[in-house]
Amino acid sequence: MAVHALTHKYPGLANIITTPVVLKNTFTGASLNTLGIWDTGATNSVITKSSATSLGLIPLEKAVVNGVHGPKEVNVYYVNITLNNENITLNERVTECEELSSNHDTGMLIGMNIIQKGDFAITNFQGKTTMTFRVPSLQIMDFVNGIKTSQPLIKDKIPGRNDLCQCGSGKKYKHCHGLKK
Repeated sequence: MAVHALTHKYPGLANIITTPVVLKNTFTGASLNTLGIWDTGATNSVITKSSATSLGLIPLEKAVVNGVHGPKEVNVYYVNITLNNENITLNERVTECEELSSNHDTGMLIGMNIIQKGDFAITNFQGKTTMTFRVPSLQIMDFVNGIKTSQPLIKDKIPGRNDLCQCGSGKKYKHCHGLKK
């Protein structure tokens, strides 16, 4: 099983998560380099009307979507999406939306239909936002249980007793975070 991942780091705190994406017309091969906004509040992914036009996409059908302004009938397209590490490529059905940025540099919104294919996390450690995503999903991340049990926060990747502890102390796990309290 091949595992692919991407990470995007920001110099400070980010209020919007965007990464480069390549959109490709699966029928003609036309492609477009643009930005994608990651949105866990969106059920499905969308591309802008200008992106669809630039790629020469032909609608497969119409769909009614519910947005902040109520229900609206929109075009549905089939598009090839390559995320910025060039190793994660997906063929997805996407709906059409209006522009996502005033300068037209953002041609896609990446919704839960893509995010749910893997593991997605955002941290703001030391005032710097880092977003990371990998496919396929490999493990459960459970911060609450990790705090309660003083165990590593990533549940099913606990090292063996004689392995080095994941905290970076240089001690064996059994003499560090693996100590029974």
